[in-house]
Amino acid sequence: MSMNINGFGAGSDYSYKNTDTKSKQYKAAAKDHLAALMEEESMMTPEQRVLYELMGGREAHMRNVMQNYNSDGDFIGPGGVVVPGMYHGEDGKVDRSTWQQMIPVSDEMRQKMFDNVKREFIQENGISNGDTTKRSQIFREYQLSVKKEDRAKGTWTLQQYEGKYCSAMYAAVKAANPKWEPGQPFNPSILDSVTRESVESTLVKSGNTFVKKPFSGSTLDIQI
Repeated sequence: MSMNINGFGAGSDYSYKNTDTKSKQYKAAAKDHLAALMEEESMMTPEQRVLYELMGGREAHMRNVMQNYNSDGDFIGPGGVVVPGMYHGEDGKVDRSTWQQMIPVSDEMRQKMFDNVKREFIQENGISNGDTTKRSQIFREYQLSVKKEDRAKGTWTLQQYEGKYCSAMYAAVKAANPKWEPGQPFNPSILDSVTRESVESTLVKSGNTFVKKPFSGSTLDIQI
């Protein structure tokens, strides 16, 4: 564990005596970090302990860590990069079923995602490009538009729509040209008949994702 306590020595403006240890912010930081910090403290040499205390000790470290949480105890990361409600904890320690659930997502946000998928599918010839995609901005916009408790579930749901939109576009191009492979140019007009409504009309919810309705059309649909 790296104890990032630079700037928290004696005389720092971040005096721990003003910290409310009963606050949700402190309790969240303590829950995630205090046990590991105390374990590291127990292994310090006398010289390391002296330096540690000169730099503010446990109080300074916890004050620093608290900056990654808001007043509700939500993890928001450095500079608030994480939308409250979207942090799921360390991998393997959180039951995914608590947030990998399907809930209603507005027509507006589904349309924005569809339009982005279509634009990027044409722009990148059917290949996902992490350097140019705008999908993260759409997800963040969606997350900030709904209540905190719906953000993770709604984002999961919107991801399921996103995959099916892309799958339908792949199927349409492949049907027009069976020899086409992702990365190869294609005539964008092939996608004129692929709309959000046409894709969604073929879908039915199954557990925590979508599947195509029986006999709903092309057998070229794939899982993304």
